[in-house]
Amino acid sequence: MAVFVEQYGVLRWSAVIAFCLAAALVVARLGQGRLWVSADRESDAAHLVMCLVMLGMLVFPTAVDPHAVRGVLTAMVVVYTLVLGERMLRWRSGIADVDGRGGPAGAFVYHVVAAAAMLYAMSGHGSHGHAMSGHGGPAPEPMLALAALFAADASLMVVPWLRHRLPRVFPHPMGSAGTLAVVPHVVMDLGTAYMLLAVAVA
Repeated sequence: MAVFVEQYGVLRWSAVIAFCLAAALVVARLGQGRLWVSADRESDAAHLVMCLVMLGMLVFPTAVDPHAVRGVLTAMVVVYTLVLGERMLRWRSGIADVDGRGGPAGAFVYHVVAAAAMLYAMSGHGSHGHAMSGHGGPAPEPMLALAALFAADASLMVVPWLRHRLPRVFPHPMGSAGTLAVVPHVVMDLGTAYMLLAVAVA
């Protein structure tokens, strides 16, 4: 993955700028959650953590320790799954949302899937971000399929007609939020698709 990231510098630094923008918007949203439409602080915090992890992998592709990244991603999957479980319990109990907590369960379905996808992508990488020998690494086909899924979700958020007309099993994490509010989610979608693509072609 490190080779792909370093080889395509324009994509790499465009992704870095996009993640920085998304992180700044999320920080502003966390600081002034009541001023934003459909604020969900737990989901925003999850976006921010993922942005920071992605930035570390992009800015320091050969220096980052894959074992440390896998540890962080594993912890994220566990925490996000626990939050998802708590939200489902609140939903079943009919507990009302308070101060941006206990938002739609779909938001954390998304976060669990995103973190798990990146964890799977990193499962075959050893030191310096190179794929380990043998058959223990991720197959390219699932990586490409997941990248397409995240790219499709970004399309849903960018095109209002698609966002409002297509049926969804879970409420979308961003719901009917305004254009500025969907930027971090779109960046996460496209950034995750980019990282999965980098793993698939590495």
